[in-house]
Amino acid sequence: MNWNIEIGKQISMILSIIVIALMIIPYKRIGKENISFIIGYLLFSLIDIFCYFYYKLTSLPTDVFYVIGFLMVVFFLYLLYYFQLLYIPILKKIQAVILALFVLNIMVMFYKEEDLLHHFSFTMLYVDILLLMFSIILFLYQTFNSDKILELNNYLPFWVSVALLIFFIGSIPILYFRMTISENIYFFILFMLNLISNGILLLGLIWNKQERFK
Repeated sequence: MNWNIEIGKQISMILSIIVIALMIIPYKRIGKENISFIIGYLLFSLIDIFCYFYYKLTSLPTDVFYVIGFLMVVFFLYLLYYFQLLYIPILKKIQAVILALFVLNIMVMFYKEEDLLHHFSFTMLYVDILLLMFSIILFLYQTFNSDKILELNNYLPFWVSVALLIFFIGSIPILYFRMTISENIYFFILFMLNLISNGILLLGLIWNKQERFK
């Protein structure tokens, strides 16, 4: 399979910048309840762009940036985002437990894995994804049992959830089999997941009418 990995990475970065622009420029229309996700997405995109050029210039490993910035900070912000969105008491308590498990996972990983900060932990990533998936399920359960279901097209958190589900669930098998497939196929699938999830975010940002849900 002929796939230009560099062009794919560059297109993904440009798409991320477009999404960020649509988040920041009409910020008042986006709504304060989405701030944790916006910061998390912005940080993830900046880490990705920084690491791309950092490695190009230095050829040095970038694991530490992804471990601290992505596995720890970005996932925490995403989990916090759902904690803020949930208003049903029992669901909010469950999400608080999920946040506690996230912190516990970091502590366990520091204990179990040597030099965690300089070695990207896929085990930690899988646990983070699992906790995020549970959080999204709680949110979708709340949404589908509320009046918001009548206007899902205009409800940004719903589209954020769909985008995250597609990206992270889709990435699990490709990450798991990363050592047994070609580099071209690996990066092509990641590119397609990125393209689809960012496309969904773009639609959500365009259709969003947050004032209806205040």
